[in-house]
Amino acid sequence: MKYVASTHGNYEFDFSRITVILGANGSGKSTLLRAVKDALPSVYVEGGRTIQIADTVQLTRQNFNEYQYLDRALTNYRSKRKAKLVDRIFDAVMVLIRKEQELKDTHSDTVVRWDSTGRMGEPPKRDQPPLDRLFDQYTEIFPHIRLSYNKLNGSITVTNEYAATPYGPSGLSDGEKQVFSLMADMLQLEDEYSVVVVDEPELNLHPELAERLWTLLESEYQDKHFVYATHSIQFALRSNVEALYVISPNASRIRKISNLSEMPRNDLERFLGGVPGILNSAIVVVTEGHEKSFDSIFFRWLLNDSKVEVFACGNCHDVTQVIRKTGLWGQISTDIRMSGIVDADFRSDEQLSGMSGQYLVPLPLHEAESFICVPAVIAAAAKCIGSQEVPLTEAEVERIIFEKLSTEKLQIALRRCFSSSTFTVRVSLEKSVLSAVTSREEAMDHIRRKSVEEVSKAVDAMSEAVFEERLCTELANIERAIDSKDVLMALRYLPGKELLALLAPKAGCKNGTDLMRSIKGNLCVGQFDVLAELQCRLQTCFAK
Repeated sequence: MKYVASTHGNYEFDFSRITVILGANGSGKSTLLRAVKDALPSVYVEGGRTIQIADTVQLTRQNFNEYQYLDRALTNYRSKRKAKLVDRIFDAVMVLIRKEQELKDTHSDTVVRWDSTGRMGEPPKRDQPPLDRLFDQYTEIFPHIRLSYNKLNGSITVTNEYAATPYGPSGLSDGEKQVFSLMADMLQLEDEYSVVVVDEPELNLHPELAERLWTLLESEYQDKHFVYATHSIQFALRSNVEALYVISPNASRIRKISNLSEMPRNDLERFLGGVPGILNSAIVVVTEGHEKSFDSIFFRWLLNDSKVEVFACGNCHDVTQVIRKTGLWGQISTDIRMSGIVDADFRSDEQLSGMSGQYLVPLPLHEAESFICVPAVIAAAAKCIGSQEVPLTEAEVERIIFEKLSTEKLQIALRRCFSSSTFTVRVSLEKSVLSAVTSREEAMDHIRRKSVEEVSKAVDAMSEAVFEERLCTELANIERAIDSKDVLMALRYLPGKELLALLAPKAGCKNGTDLMRSIKGNLCVGQFDVLAELQCRLQTCFAK
């Protein structure tokens, strides 16, 4: 089913039977759904709204004219099809009651005709009353709840295995009311309503409950199209989903992702978690960590630019994959400027130089946490927090840094050597050799010689003498940092996460992430030269 969205640059959507639309805030998900609702023969359901359900649903003197007959009740109900669910739930239940009465009357007439014609064949059977069908569906979702309707007084009763006494629908939880309302509404779907448009189906519902509910409804109404807009990656990755769109106000960046079942779920979750924000930004900075980790908070504070999307995606290999748009990331629009930041970790200067490029920036210190361990920064943060009897001073931070570096220098030097001792052995032949080869035997001779060369290089590079020389160099560099009291050089060697975990409690915070949140609220990047320089460097790189 195709739909051209004037709200999104006349992009043509091709809706499968079950389609999910993902997008960041401001991408126009709700606007798109409202436009679809107005353009197609559809019903509109908004999720997560507080719904009140009356304990009694029956004809009264006040509503008699509106609901006396089924056709009149249906007319009232249909007039609210494009409005909010909360505004038509009474009508939906009343229609079910009137349908049951009509079903009963029709069955009685059929029985009379059967009787008057000599009772030929099987006696007519009455179809399941719509209200009973609703109650059965509801129990399928909530096995511990039974619903019943008293025709004499119009009351609906809830019998809950976990409750001492029965109660009315008004006593249901918000999620239980939402499920009841949705099911009652869906039972009214006539043939002319071919599309069900749902905005935020997961709100007010536990994720597993939302999945169970909508999977049931999709199964019950297989002739309908379901179009959802959601923030929930879990809901988007249900096995029923046939197509997924990640949208942006910029039509050129809208992406349709198919064949979800063929992709690893972990990769999809990480991919779909980042894509909505990426597609809605002109500039994207990809970092290590995850959405709520230290790196994400730190770089948002450091860059301080609403036009820049900071996407924390995992480790350094993940960062490289994202900015190079390999694998799933190749589906991202090519006009989005993406740059990456990776930790220096235990890599040598030569390794970092090889990693650096127009779109990838290694940090000058060990990792992001290292910048908060700069004595001036963490001492200022401790002063703002003011919870320690003895304030943390810059001198005390320096003492801790060099004491830790002195204690761990051998382990750090070894890890740096290990990092530098990683080699890729690859056998290949030059084009000139390949073009000159005339037989398999000749080719194998070349390959044997090439294999011996590659193995020899690796053996030489991993020899005891080479490794010992590298270790001596690393130890000498660390000693130089200690002797010269060079704090920044020391922070290049010391693992920042471990150091910040040690310093954060002394500054008055439980851990480094909490400390970073405090710094974000109380300090400015420009107060500290090391941070201002990093900010300037990154802004310059990303502006290219």
